[in-house]
Amino acid sequence: MLSLVALVFARYEVLKYFEAQHSLAGYADRTAVVVGLVAGDPDRRATSLRVPLKVETINGQDAPHGKLLVLLPRESEVAYGERLEVRGLIALPESFETDTGRVFDYQGYLRVRGISAVMSRAMLRAQEPAGLTVLGPLYSLKHVFEDSLEQNIAEPEVSLLEGMLLGERGGFTQELLQAFAVVGLIHIVVLSGSNIAIVAEAVFRLLGLVRRLPRAWLFGLGFVTIVLFALMTGGGAATVRAVIMGAIAILARYLRRPEAALRALIVAAVAMVLWNPLVLWLDNGFILSVLATFGLITLAPYIETKLTKLPSWERFNIRSIVATTIAVEIFILPALLYTSGMFSILSLPVNMVVLPLVPLVMLVGFVAGVLGSVHPLLAFVPAFIAQFMLRIVIGIAELSADIPLASAVVASFPWWIAALVYVPLTYLALRLYWREKTPEGKDFISSELRTDPL
Repeated sequence: MLSLVALVFARYEVLKYFEAQHSLAGYADRTAVVVGLVAGDPDRRATSLRVPLKVETINGQDAPHGKLLVLLPRESEVAYGERLEVRGLIALPESFETDTGRVFDYQGYLRVRGISAVMSRAMLRAQEPAGLTVLGPLYSLKHVFEDSLEQNIAEPEVSLLEGMLLGERGGFTQELLQAFAVVGLIHIVVLSGSNIAIVAEAVFRLLGLVRRLPRAWLFGLGFVTIVLFALMTGGGAATVRAVIMGAIAILARYLRRPEAALRALIVAAVAMVLWNPLVLWLDNGFILSVLATFGLITLAPYIETKLTKLPSWERFNIRSIVATTIAVEIFILPALLYTSGMFSILSLPVNMVVLPLVPLVMLVGFVAGVLGSVHPLLAFVPAFIAQFMLRIVIGIAELSADIPLASAVVASFPWWIAALVYVPLTYLALRLYWREKTPEGKDFISSELRTDPL
């Protein structure tokens, strides 16, 4: 363990040195002409198009390697892999205060993603077509799917569905996001590990219908599918974690060995930290995702054994939903109090109502998007059903957020208090996990399908 910690810190120091040698910070507060390649899928927001640009030259001179976040007019049409020439003011990202009084480290948030500077109100001067890339066709497929959804489902329901399926947040109003945050439902608005789990489970079941395929092909196709899905949707921390865990689960299934969810989580977390140590210090999403999954694995089975008076139907397991929601809330609460200061009082009852709908909404919405890509009329029925269920989810969030004292805000919660809380909490959870360990054969994917809020 000590060797692993030393390795992480060593890699972190190397990464900091590399960043210092290749930072764009030296060009801050200067108007410049920048040429570079679009290094990710452009994110269309309410007022701008956010484009991650891998810089090649600045004012005609070779520039340090790094990424620049370019904010173009919203109507701009830019694709992954294109070479752009843009002009604007280069600035360092600035932290800002949130509604709860916390300071959001925007610079750190972008550093995790390899971005060291921002060019706001940029002007697009030249544009060259993209060459042949692997991600280009995936992003194009994603855009066709998005267009299909937007043709058949109205706002704000379609924005919620795109968030659940693809991690898109551009169409959300601030008021709606705030309502979901107040009632503890923000996890279904953004792409999370549960999306990967649902996709993986669906792929396994569909491929299982093809009896003639060899087992190696079945599991190989399942793995490739979830990896391509993660790449197509941007590959956030929670998504990458779930993909790694899913890959381990797939391998275990193929080898006919029981999946060890806790071991998979540790492998996924360590792999991500070694790949990019910054996630451990600067990516709250990664921390919350790991904590939530740890609570789900270790604490939820024990809590479920104590909820014997709640029904446990095969198709609608209220006991499991309540247990996993409680376990996740317990483990993310100290971290949430430290990072955001907001505690949702209504999170448990609201999640009990909404979470059972999420897999069904995703399935129906996905079918609507696929059929709509062929012809809009084919998507009429599933799109109608999806919009109806999405309206229910949004209505529950809005009505719950209007309830007085729906959430509480803690003015200050130091990091060391959160750390002290997690020491006995982790010890207790592990003790209960080994005492109430789930039977062999209960795999990770099925467990994660219960809920993974981050």
